[in-house]
Amino acid sequence: MGSIRAGVFLGDGSHDIREWSSPDPPDGGALLQVEACGLCCSDLAQLEGDTASVASSSYPVVPGHEVVGRVAALGRGSDALAIREGDRVCVNTVRRCGICGPCRSGRWCEDIVVYGYMPISRNPGLWGGYGEQMVVESNTHLIRATESVSAEEMTLFEPLANAVNWVEKAGVRPGMRVVIQGPGHQGLCVQSAVHAAGALQVIVTGKANDGLRLETARLLGAHATIDVDVEDPVERVRELTDGQMADIVFDIATGAETVPLALRLVRQWGRILVAGYKHSGPIAGFETDVLVDSGIDLLSGTGSTHESMETAVSLIESGKVDTKALLGEVFTLERFDEAVGLLARRLPDRDAVRVVLQHR
Repeated sequence: MGSIRAGVFLGDGSHDIREWSSPDPPDGGALLQVEACGLCCSDLAQLEGDTASVASSSYPVVPGHEVVGRVAALGRGSDALAIREGDRVCVNTVRRCGICGPCRSGRWCEDIVVYGYMPISRNPGLWGGYGEQMVVESNTHLIRATESVSAEEMTLFEPLANAVNWVEKAGVRPGMRVVIQGPGHQGLCVQSAVHAAGALQVIVTGKANDGLRLETARLLGAHATIDVDVEDPVERVRELTDGQMADIVFDIATGAETVPLALRLVRQWGRILVAGYKHSGPIAGFETDVLVDSGIDLLSGTGSTHESMETAVSLIESGKVDTKALLGEVFTLERFDEAVGLLARRLPDRDAVRVVLQHR
């Protein structure tokens, strides 16, 4: 193939499109023809040069970590990937080496690779889904994907894998009442995973500018949505739950004020899982004594696992997730500026539950 284009972040709030020659696959790895890549709000922090949550990131970089592609070529000794040329695959964002001590004990890898965060200075430079092609190394977890769901919809597997992991960690069970703070595409994926786990009641909160997202939450089956700019969320949740409050609160919002609010929404002996980045902002009014006095468990939501990746793909392929409602708007590289602008919510009178890049 000839020239390959890719969206590039420069780390200072700017971006451009650059061209590459099609690379060879690395030994033990593969070259993917990227079909689609979801854009994530964490990409906006990366755009501005904030990659504190991801190790070993520098600029310029080809971003994109919600990647679905087709295997274009396999490198020598790539049998362990268990794929063939022509397969459609979902890419696990995190590649662990599999041989260091932490890897073998199930902890964080000493030689971790995070796709979409490796700089273009690391040859061949095409390490993210904003590129029309992408290179993956040996030991990358690749999951075969169905042809019956579009690649654009299938990119939901990555945020859904996070959600599946967090829902399992929080222990959502049938009969539970759940509140989800933050109706962005990650919060809506948490909602989908909560429904799949059999929760009795699901309540989603957002702000006045989240109208489309709250509407989507209702479409996905939320029993109630709350605009916290209009209603008192504590009183509304008390009313909706007949005074019982939530068994589990998922804080997927980016505003720091949702953390102390979660303490008021959860019942005694309940659980709070925080996964929305607050970007090191201070959390005013967070009273740790309430955790102790009420026996509340405070959990962190950190990424996905191999198992939750597999589960997420299965949920999508089984039709248990409404991928069409969660698709949002789809753009090509010709409209890259527009896609980034919509993701950043900078386009007047426009919003989308999600933004996806499609490579043709």
